[in-house]
This record gives sequence, C-alpha cells and structure tokens, in this order.
Amino acid sequence: MNPLEKLYSFGNRLHRRMTKSVRIPGAKILSIGNITTGGTGKTPATIYFSKLLRAEFPNQAVLSRGYGGKLSHETNLLSDGFRLLMESDDSGDEPYLMAVNLPGVKVAVGRNRLKNAQQLVKEFGSALFLLDDGFQHYRIGRDADVVLIDATNPFGSGKLLPQGILREPVENLARASAIVLTKADLVPLPVLDELREKILGISKLSYIFTSRHASKGLVKIPHAYTPQEKVHTIGTDILKHETVWALSAIANSRAFEEMLRRAGAERVEQISFRDHHDFTDRDVQMILARVRPYDLIVTTEKDYVRLRKHMDKLAVFKQFYYLKIEFEVIENEILLKEGLKALLQHS
Repeated sequence: MNPLEKLYSFGNRLHRRMTKSVRIPGAKILSIGNITTGGTGKTPATIYFSKLLRAEFPNQAVLSRGYGGKLSHETNLLSDGFRLLMESDDSGDEPYLMAVNLPGVKVAVGRNRLKNAQQLVKEFGSALFLLDDGFQHYRIGRDADVVLIDATNPFGSGKLLPQGILREPVENLARASAIVLTKADLVPLPVLDELREKILGISKLSYIFTSRHASKGLVKIPHAYTPQEKVHTIGTDILKHETVWALSAIANSRAFEEMLRRAGAERVEQISFRDHHDFTDRDVQMILARVRPYDLIVTTEKDYVRLRKHMDKLAVFKQFYYLKIEFEVIENEILLKEGLKALLQHS
C-alpha cells in the first residue's frame, strides 16, 4: 500500500470510528452499496430489492444522497410515491430514475439521509428504507447490508482511492449480510468461480449470489417519463446486423456496449462521457455532427433522464431509443429474499 492509499485508508477508518451510528425507531434499514467507485448497478438493484420485498414491506422509501443534483446538500422529498416533486437536475439522475420506476415508493434526496428518514417516519409511519449507496454511510444503523461487486471489474487494480477504484479494503466485505456479483453473465464461468472463491475466503458468508442486467427491450425516444406512464418496449431485433451508436455517460460503458453486441448489433460505435456527465449544448452539437438522422442510436435509461432537456434538438434522430434493463438474480433468489426477510423482521 503506497502513502496515498495509506492516508485514504486511515481517513476511512477514522471516519468510521468517529461516526456514531443511530437507529431510527419505526424504521427497517436495508443498505445497498459497493466497495468500488461506480459501475456495479446500485440503481437497478435498489429497484429490484424494493419490488422483491414489497409484499412483506408495503410501506417503503428510498434514501439517496442525490449525487449530481443541485439540491443534494439539502433535505428534499423527490417523490411521495405518486407525484414527482422536483426535476432531475435538482434531484440527480439516479434517484429520479428510481422514483419513476417505483410508483408507490417515496424517494428522498439529500446528504442528511438520517434527517430524511426521521422526517419520513414522522410523516408516514414505520417503513422499510432502502439506503442507496449505503455501505460507507455509517451514520444510519442498518438491519442488512447488501454489497454489489461488478464481476467484469471486481476490484480494479486492487488499490484504494485515489490510486485505484476501491473505496475501502476488500477485507471489509466481512461486514456484508449478502454479496451479489453483478453482470455475472458477461464473465466466463471459470473466472466467475474463482472470484466467488476469493470472496468467500474474505467474507463470513457461505454463499455468493450472482445477477445480470437483463434487457427488456428498447423504448422509443422521446416519451413522457413519469411513474404513471406505462412504458412500451419493442424487441431488440432491430439491432441485428446493424451499426449502432452507443451513447452513454456511465461508469462502465463497455458492459453497455457488450449488451448491444449480444442483442445482435454488428458494429457498435461509441460516444461516451464520464459517469453522471451533465450533457451540454456543445455535447449535443457534437452528437448531431457525428450521427446521421436515420442512424440507430441507443442510450441508457439513466442517460435519457439527463438528455430529456435537449430533446428539442435530438428529435432529429428517427431511430433513437434507450435500452430498458432490469436487475435479475440468476439463481437462488428465494434464498436471498428469505435471508433478507429474516434479518429485517427479527431485528
């Protein structure tokens, strides 16, 4: 471990020791997080776990910092479960996407997630709170910690920030209640088995779950984007034997491009930006200069949230879609559900 890593590791340990964890009366807390910077699929996973546990815990809320939103430093209710109460520029793209995809679930954004949770319990009563990106958020005591690991790039170079992508040492996986390898379908089985064995040796768990980002079809752009709207998808067959422009601003654009290839795209042309990039008029002009009006262009749902404000210019594209994906556990979903239920109900 080099000096910069040692300094980061010391700061992480100090922060954890000095942060008093608070339990919230009337709240069950399920944290969904990771130990690396971005790309593990926390947003679709949070949507998945909300739906997985809805029957047992019908009153739910998502607590998100609202990364990239203008109001991330404040305490705000993005959705009361029925209405969107702010725009994506204010909330951040990921909580907005969750609010649209989780009708009936409240979504709060802001750095002070403890205050948000306490206020929601006061206003709406006992609830299951899904703590988005919560593994390093020590302020709120939790009943269960689900940790996601990107199987295509589990630990990067193995170095801590700022030298690598690790937010804390891999040994800290021992705190996890459950570990899920995401995008496992994109990794050869021998590599996946080796990764599983490595994590089993680090964690205190007896089983490591696997998941995939399953394509549910293409959604034509533009369209209204609200919790009330029924999304109509078309099959990905239109991509077969075609050149497809992949437009994305996500942490792992290669996995997105691979999904397009697996859907049948003969050639994938890349237009990529850094994660959470706020598309500008200059970016739009660059896209218009590179892509012809009748070319196939596919983006992610998260990117569509940020592109909507430019749709007056991007409407020139006649074959513009976003890929609708859902998080799916590949095997032993019942084991995962029952294990989480036990932790949440008996705490």
